[in-house]
Amino acid sequence: MDFSWTTIVIIILLIIIVYFVWTMLSSSTTTSSVTQAANTKTQLTVTSSNSFTFSVWIYVSSWTTTGAMKPIINTPNAQKLTPKYFNLSLGESDNGLYATVGGQAMSVIPNIPLQTWALITASVNNGNSLDIYINGKLVQTTALSATFSLDAGSVDVGDTTSFSGFIFATFLDSPVGPQDVWNTYSSGYGSGSGSSVSDFFNRYKVRFAFVKDNVELNSLDI
Repeated sequence: MDFSWTTIVIIILLIIIVYFVWTMLSSSTTTSSVTQAANTKTQLTVTSSNSFTFSVWIYVSSWTTTGAMKPIINTPNAQKLTPKYFNLSLGESDNGLYATVGGQAMSVIPNIPLQTWALITASVNNGNSLDIYINGKLVQTTALSATFSLDAGSVDVGDTTSFSGFIFATFLDSPVGPQDVWNTYSSGYGSGSGSSVSDFFNRYKVRFAFVKDNVELNSLDI
């Protein structure tokens, strides 16, 4: 049976579409996101997990000493005295990043950039450790003294006591690695907020290779 190039291309495209649909239907990953003014409070939906990631773009336009920490991500007040407490905040009078997981406070990460978009990524791995990345680079790994699990429901993003500026927060119910974080940072503010279709075709391509004597001479990606 003779196949034309058109037939071959159609078959390849059908395979891509089937694989895309299967990937979307079989994926167990849950994500949610919210964009807002930093000095307002909004809820971000989260699922129950001991492996998860908060990826947060912040823009601090002005800094006012409020006499209180400046929340970025915060579990509801009712959980503050329980082992379920998770918090990311900038300082009361400084632009350091403070993190608390359960009852365990992490070392302060100083000098979060102001008046520019900055990416803060906090990833919990199997409830045993917290990795914090700033602008795509790993700056702190902390072993947790007790296994931590996030409750299903929602977390607070921002607060009236927070800084003036903006927050774009995303929750993912799985941990991430250095390359994933760097890719998000390299893509710039708002990366990952596009459609699943565009994300798929950014990640997966079909490559036609032109080969002579088992040596690739050229290639074409679609």
